Amino acid sequence: MANAPTPADPPPCYIATRAVPAPRPRYDPPISDHLPDAVRHVMAWQAHVDAGRIGTRMPVSPEIAANRDRWTALAWTMRK
Repeated sequence: MANAPTPADPPPCYIATRAVPAPRPRYDPPISDHLPDAVRHVMAWQAHVDAGRIGTRMPVSPEIAANRDRWTALAWTMRK
């Protein structure tokens, strides 16, 4: 038992005894340079909110969500 602890060995520190490793940082994709500064700022802020670093998103009312989805669908049909 060459590796067995002896009474003279100090106990392991708290960090060495933790069973759960630290979470890996989330990768945030870069924000395009061609966007206006105000849009880039909002996208960066929302990335922090989505990652859980700050605040929470407010719920969207069903009427606003339906209107947003309708306009998104129209924009996708116009792109084709």
